[in-house]
Amino acid sequence: MAGGEAGVPGVSLRIPPGQSVALVSQPRDAATALFDVISGLARPRAGRLRVDGLAVHRLGGAELNRYRAHRGLISPRFPLLPSLSVADNVLAAPPGPPGRPGGPAAQRASRLLELAGAATLAGPAQRLPPEDQWRVMIARALMPSPRLVLAEDPAPGLDARAADRILDVLVDVHAMLGFTLVLVAGRPASAVRCQRRVLLAHGAVTEDELTGGDDPWTRSRVDRIG
Repeated sequence: MAGGEAGVPGVSLRIPPGQSVALVSQPRDAATALFDVISGLARPRAGRLRVDGLAVHRLGGAELNRYRAHRGLISPRFPLLPSLSVADNVLAAPPGPPGRPGGPAAQRASRLLELAGAATLAGPAQRLPPEDQWRVMIARALMPSPRLVLAEDPAPGLDARAADRILDVLVDVHAMLGFTLVLVAGRPASAVRCQRRVLLAHGAVTEDELTGGDDPWTRSRVDRIG
């Protein structure tokens, strides 16, 4: 499982393996900026970032690309390829080639689409309703078997009910597969679905609270607090 530590300007945060964490900030851009640093899409201006003991802030070139390829990213900023089919969008996920039809990669893609509630979807991605596109994005993000998944709240791009259904899928696959989940949450209803809620304000962590959950680290913290 992936665990990490981020020490970027104004933010000091440790995330144990397998935990789900909601990042909440006003404006939301602060949490999104931390999302980009953890995912390797942006470099910290100062400080350090470690994931599974790997000093990500020191990576460059091919090493940084490999790190990026093994993160699971779910965000409207990284949309599906519109002309490709549902299955081909999932198979196009890094880090490797999709392999032969019916081979292990295709079987994994089919299984992940099933977990995301998208097993019956077909045709070009551009024809899918927005909620279904999110389901396919979840399957695509899980294709490289990531130990760390970073997601952005599906609201406000979806209405509240559709966003809640997508978060239900995300929480379910997190519980099933055990990866570490970092969610940029735009609503209180989204944040409480994670085991931990971290509030960022004025470039610093101002609140860090447990919301529940069943991972060992969270249980031990709750036991000590209660």
